Amino acid sequence: MDSLSHIVIGAAIGEVFLGKKIGRWGMLLGAIAKSVPDFDLFVTGLTDPRAYMCDHRAHTHSLFIEALYAIPIAWVLVKLFKQKVSFKRMLIFLLACLWGHSLLDWCTNFGTQLLLPFTNENYSLNTLAIVDLLFTLPMLILVVIAVFHRKNIVRRNTLAKAALVYCFAYLGLTFINKVQAENLVQESITKNNIPATAHMTNPTMLNNVLWYAVGSNDSTVFIGEFSLLHKQNPITWHSYPRHQQLMQQCKSKKDVEILRWFSDPYTIAQSDGDTLNMYAVKFGRTNMQESELQKTFIFHYKLYQKEGIETMGMLEANEKNMNFKETLNDLWERICGRRY
Repeated sequence: MDSLSHIVIGAAIGEVFLGKKIGRWGMLLGAIAKSVPDFDLFVTGLTDPRAYMCDHRAHTHSLFIEALYAIPIAWVLVKLFKQKVSFKRMLIFLLACLWGHSLLDWCTNFGTQLLLPFTNENYSLNTLAIVDLLFTLPMLILVVIAVFHRKNIVRRNTLAKAALVYCFAYLGLTFINKVQAENLVQESITKNNIPATAHMTNPTMLNNVLWYAVGSNDSTVFIGEFSLLHKQNPITWHSYPRHQQLMQQCKSKKDVEILRWFSDPYTIAQSDGDTLNMYAVKFGRTNMQESELQKTFIFHYKLYQKEGIETMGMLEANEKNMNFKETLNDLWERICGRRY
């Protein structure tokens, strides 16, 4: 989930648990505590694709490991605030923030290693976009208003609780939308005789109304998009050959395995001389008007040998895909039922 959402929810949790004891310091502590699991980005960074795939949302997001490091942090905070908050309350507050972070990330489709060190399985529910404006903005407004109620503790606490109620209500709505999306996709796969052996559904960025589906078998990936506001519109499916034999022939065996662990069975391979291009298509298409793979999928990796060493690069989206105004207009029209 995006950092702003974690900060806002953390601030609300901090106010509810600690606001009456330590004032607005509770909101600050909550915002920081809810962000702690993402401190792994200081180690993985955003430029090393291997580290980003394997180590982001890994140990710092493990429910077991979070419980372990919450204990000493709670003890330090109790001492820092001179026993104004009991150790038990502080620990519950920290677990609400830390586990809340990981469980919210679980709702997105990146994958979260919730059960490390027992398994490195990536878990994802695919019910919430990594950035969803309708999820974040109302909570942000409520928390910002609460911040300015310095002396009115009751009002500040009420606003924080309202933000958390909205959070849970919206998350509940996403699960309802997920059920609708799954029913529509399964019906469409059957009706169109799509030979998919696996499929997934996920909302597109910034909303929970426009969804996409990815189906897959050993040879082909199928992608379709649909709006829950126009469920009567049939899903238009686009197919892409996976070229799995190229993955098997690639010399960068370890990197291929990393990418398959991260995204299989929703991967596409494409050769370019001695370079293998791989696309993690579980994140959907970023530009519905383009047919070229490199202009269509944002998670695009290049695997090649450099002086006998396996090298992996990640290409960013082109400027057209990142044109914010054009993207918003296109998104709105697709939500309203326009199809490609």
